[in-house]
Amino acid sequence: MAEDRCSNRGLEIAEPETDSLPERDTGIPSPLLAALERVRSALDQERAAAPAACAELLALPPETALEQICREARFQTWGLCELLLAKAESGAAEHFARLTLAGAERLDPSRHAAAVVEDLKARAWAALGEARRRGEDLAGAEEALRAAAACLSHGTGDLLVEARLLEFEAAVRRVQKRYKEAAAVLKLAAARYREAGEAELLARALAEREEILQIAMRSIS
Repeated sequence: MAEDRCSNRGLEIAEPETDSLPERDTGIPSPLLAALERVRSALDQERAAAPAACAELLALPPETALEQICREARFQTWGLCELLLAKAESGAAEHFARLTLAGAERLDPSRHAAAVVEDLKARAWAALGEARRRGEDLAGAEEALRAAAACLSHGTGDLLVEARLLEFEAAVRRVQKRYKEAAAVLKLAAARYREAGEAELLARALAEREEILQIAMRSIS
């Protein structure tokens, strides 16, 4: 799946970075400025509190941690979901992905646009599916792929989120020895990276596709 740099960028697109919000001398009408400053403050507070909240959850048995994030509003924040997703994507850890999904399902809809949350859930499902794929649970990986695709269909249309999901699908198809499908999906992922101007990720997707095509040729020779 895409690297941390990509995952961080996706979150920055979804939720405004605090240092990118307007300052008071921009001439923006005060009600809008006040609303933007509230977003800035809330997101800063959530991100500041996220490491401690994450550590608290990880000190608990997995099922207890899941119960806590489902039950307690203080764990249901964008800042914590952001941190949990980064951990899930960096290590393909199923536990982190499940916690991210539980938190995302309970984010305050008055503060977070539905399409943005769907992008977050799509990425979490992809991370969960990748963990299952690595654990040789292909049925579980397929289930996660379908769930991620459903979320993506209601998302923002972010190219990097879509490319990430396409790479995950290609990885599943490769394990299933469905090489033609894997190569086709990676071609689509490469197109998304090209459109987004992500040269390194484009090169990686093309290299993965070439490797799969070589495997496919050897399998029929």
